[in-house]
Amino acid sequence: MFKSLYRMHQNSDRIQPEAVLTGKGAFVMLLIFLGEQLAAEVISVFTALYSLPLGVMEINMIVNGGAMLLMFLFFGGFFIRNLVNFFKEFKSIYIWLPVACYFGATTANIIIQIMLAVVRGEFQNTSNNALVMQLLSQYPIPLLLLTVVIAPITEEAIFRAALSRSMTASSRTWVKVLGFVLSVFLFSFFHIYQFAFFATDASGAVYLTFNFNEFLSIIVYFPMAIGLTLCSFFGKNYWCSVICHMLTNGIAVFMILFAKILVQ
Repeated sequence: MFKSLYRMHQNSDRIQPEAVLTGKGAFVMLLIFLGEQLAAEVISVFTALYSLPLGVMEINMIVNGGAMLLMFLFFGGFFIRNLVNFFKEFKSIYIWLPVACYFGATTANIIIQIMLAVVRGEFQNTSNNALVMQLLSQYPIPLLLLTVVIAPITEEAIFRAALSRSMTASSRTWVKVLGFVLSVFLFSFFHIYQFAFFATDASGAVYLTFNFNEFLSIIVYFPMAIGLTLCSFFGKNYWCSVICHMLTNGIAVFMILFAKILVQ
């Protein structure tokens, strides 16, 4: 079903051909992503207008879960073919590459956090991470499902399968570079744009703004974005970057939970 949305790409270092999204497939995947973001905003507005019993966690579960269902409806063949290849032609790179990218990104992230602390005069957590920590104390199980399972699958489909791998599989160098840069920048931008360009007043109304401090936080996400894109490029399998993403989010969530237990 919807086979025109992906193609089988033969890599020289693989026996099994890799399922890669076509230009049409990448466009459809990005439409699903934009629809997900729009749906989140619409639901938030209706929640405020009609005092619906929906919080940030509920809205995120609805829109992310809906996006994942749409992705599997349109791209079921793409996901399944890559999963079959993952196990049928299992390589050690599918394990050591995500682990190496995780530790490399974590080390780079620590260095960037220290540099930002020096510039700002104090250590500041990103607003996105602060929101995750807040929701984790209120909804530990749903947030664990969202951050460790749903988000890695949907975000890798969008930022790696649609934006980078569909382009880095090209034979043209400039297309490879463009795919890599777009994936890294847009993934990082996705995690900060709501806090950098939107704000809420006392009445709950949302308005446009620009917060340079929040925008500067985009560089905090560069190491993870680069690591995930490298997983996609060298792993040559969608699920390779998903594993790295699950590993990154999973360790972060469990460290927060462990810290809370120690404090108590």
